[in-house]
Amino acid sequence: MSEEPLVNYSVADGVATVELNRPHRRNAVIGPLLDAMAAGLDTASADESVQAVLLCGAGGAFCSGLDLDEYNADPPPAWLATSGESNAGAHRALAECAVPIVVALERYAINGGAAYALAGDVMVVGENAWLQVGEMLQGLPAPMNMAWLTLRHSPAVTARVLYTGERIPGADLKAMGVAHRVVTDEDVRAESLALAQRIASAPAGSTRHAKAAVRELYGHDPLGQINQARTTSPVTKAFRPTVAPKS
Repeated sequence: MSEEPLVNYSVADGVATVELNRPHRRNAVIGPLLDAMAAGLDTASADESVQAVLLCGAGGAFCSGLDLDEYNADPPPAWLATSGESNAGAHRALAECAVPIVVALERYAINGGAAYALAGDVMVVGENAWLQVGEMLQGLPAPMNMAWLTLRHSPAVTARVLYTGERIPGADLKAMGVAHRVVTDEDVRAESLALAQRIASAPAGSTRHAKAAVRELYGHDPLGQINQARTTSPVTKAFRPTVAPKS
């Protein structure tokens, strides 16, 4: 029996949908899922017919962070030794994505999952959904969250998200400028897809030129930001998380 793909990838009307597909684990990530996410984003970037990406999660949730059961399994999974490279590869693909990324934040985006949401260009969030970066309060580094927060947002926004570790609801995310739009929980996917389709309806190549121009005009270097955050975070041993985020 064939297994379900870890990431569902499809293209329609100029929109590439990259859907995390572990709904039984609220799309908690494992190394192979990160590899599949990177592959989907790279495929979208290389496809000139794609004008926007919709990044979302299956089963009504965006991403609950790392799958701690899998990361701490005994014996360790074969992919554990390269999971750090897999995570870096996923963020590299997010940083290099040639078209705007619309994030559909359903239910929650937690810790590592929050970093994938923050990497998007435009976010649509459910009215009862929330984002949480609790890693610092757990004594864990949060280099990817720091990279995307400091790339896109003010010191005040970064401080609230990073230092408090609190659940930040959809309305607050919009007020802070993190989210573009708050909609009913049932409408997040539809509204996100409609927004991605609106972006993709621009003349061919427009979104690619616009995204490249915005990065150049702002002097944005996403890969440089990510690498700087990774090298300045005090990581002294192999990361094997042991503290589960509260859901």
